[in-house]
Amino acid sequence: MASTIRDVHKEAHRATFPEITAGGPLNAPALPVEKTLVHRARLRDVLPTQLTRHDDTHFTVSARRPRTHRLFVTAEGQSTASLVLETIRQSTLLVSHAELGVPLGHHFVMHDLCHRLDTRLLTRAAADDLTLDVHVAGLRRRGAVPSYVHLEMLLRSGGRLVGSGSIRFQLTSPAAYTRIRGHLPTSAGVAAAAPVDPAGVHHTQACDVALSPAGEPGGWLLRADPANELFFDRVNDHVPAMVLVEAAQQAAHLSAPEGRFTPSSSEMRFSRYVEIGSPCRVAAHTSENADGTASVSVTGHQDGQLAFVVRFGGSAAH
Repeated sequence: MASTIRDVHKEAHRATFPEITAGGPLNAPALPVEKTLVHRARLRDVLPTQLTRHDDTHFTVSARRPRTHRLFVTAEGQSTASLVLETIRQSTLLVSHAELGVPLGHHFVMHDLCHRLDTRLLTRAAADDLTLDVHVAGLRRRGAVPSYVHLEMLLRSGGRLVGSGSIRFQLTSPAAYTRIRGHLPTSAGVAAAAPVDPAGVHHTQACDVALSPAGEPGGWLLRADPANELFFDRVNDHVPAMVLVEAAQQAAHLSAPEGRFTPSSSEMRFSRYVEIGSPCRVAAHTSENADGTASVSVTGHQDGQLAFVVRFGGSAAH
């Protein structure tokens, strides 16, 4: 699977998209983008600002880079890698609901998420917003409703190409989802375990910490605070993928020699749900590349089974 993901990145860099012509969007939600279209509980956490349709398989999403945000912007005013990944995720939801015919209420089951980025975009103050040129690379329907979607995208900032991304996911109707998972515990009333030191993962609030001490070097337990609306925008029966991504980024920080890791790329594979109330062990391994940069591989295991793998690469700790 890793080789397939790398091939997707190469293809995304070679892809061409229709030129964006002057004039208003052809099929755009009202501005600001309605929060339900990107599955956010609060309008201030919505990143996309506009959607433009070029044809049935090509769209452009404009997205803002918040000047301040406790999860996506550092104390120094720099954007985090999590911001780019969440922008890809929200843009995926927006295109799926507004253009591909995915009804609100359907469940997105993510298989993999990848990105590649010029990290200079993160290290300077947020001056330019992001533009995502989105291409529907794969689409299967069950009747009129998509059942599988594969999106590839190019990321631009200030008119300059700064990266690429891809995402693959399946869709499940509310009725089918309830039949399969309706008996499982939910996040309602669950208490989060004690966090690692928030400062060690570059946060100020304990509710944003996604790791708990496990008493072993390079290993932690996943934690997710259900009271954190950034992590849980509704009562859920599993740990959202956004929390897994954030936990992996935090594990990369903790495993880096100098305590900070800014990835220029990621390859993420999600093989099963991470269930509520059962321990999930997170481990990180850092290696040095031939060019002197570092890579971090983060895994999550629950009940003896691999739940996710996140490989960050191409950037040195600093």
